[in-house]
Amino acid sequence: KVISINSFISNLLDNENIKDVHFYYASSQYPIYKSFIQDILVQIRLRGGILIPELRHFLAHENKNFQELEKVRVGIKSPHGIPVGTFEEGVEVLNKISYPTVIKKSTGFRSRNVKLAHNKKEGKSILYQMLENNFNFDIDSLYYLYRRIKYRKHYPRKFGKVIIQEYIPNLAYDWKILVLGNICMGGKRFVRKNDFRASGSNVYSLAKDPPKEILDFAMNCKKKLNCPSVSLDISEQKGNIQLLEYQIIHFSLLTWESVHYFKLEKGNWIKVEITDSMEHYIGTGILEYINDLDNSIN
Repeated sequence: KVISINSFISNLLDNENIKDVHFYYASSQYPIYKSFIQDILVQIRLRGGILIPELRHFLAHENKNFQELEKVRVGIKSPHGIPVGTFEEGVEVLNKISYPTVIKKSTGFRSRNVKLAHNKKEGKSILYQMLENNFNFDIDSLYYLYRRIKYRKHYPRKFGKVIIQEYIPNLAYDWKILVLGNICMGGKRFVRKNDFRASGSNVYSLAKDPPKEILDFAMNCKKKLNCPSVSLDISEQKGNIQLLEYQIIHFSLLTWESVHYFKLEKGNWIKVEITDSMEHYIGTGILEYINDLDNSIN
């Protein structure tokens, strides 16, 4: 059953019973509307509804800060990343780490807001540019101006959400793997010329099949994240496989250009020709996820 948010809100205001009802939903690239959707999702959980995917995956959308913390929590191997919220916190981290290092905003895609700092001075400059001022010229800010001046030592120079992350040197490509239910597909995404970033390069190759180790790692990530589908950016260098970023809501479907997918059967990955629509495989993944949920409850 498809229902609009307006209709759903009307039902909530009428206190409709939604306990144990499954809700498959979308997010938004617009922060204020995403915040509005989040209010609705929290109400669904408070009233006993079941979100697909879980609320934590909604929080991870356009939020690399949350992703860094979540990868550590569920035990997924990843380049070491430290989330910081103020300029002062960032400088404290920059004083302790080795260089070069990657600095990136919590939001953004196609490598927007991702920079490489070769030393502490560059790091502080990038950090300062990426964070936001703690004062805006509007009525609300003017109201607090006196307090900000009087207690300026207690206010950060700038604030926001930035990740200072371990740099992987000489990385020529990563793997863009899409996991829909129990199948995988994808290929290599090459680093841009004279750059260190593969995201946003639009230089893809589906000519070579992902090796077993990459497919195993991708499926293991999907199981640890406990979701119906996921898009994964995976680095591979000298046998060291790590998850760079992931998206469970609003992910790219460029890997769908492949004519084959891979399915695990008796410990082996079998190459299978794609014969159905993308929606079929996404829907199958959702049904499998719901069945697993029901089985775990029972």
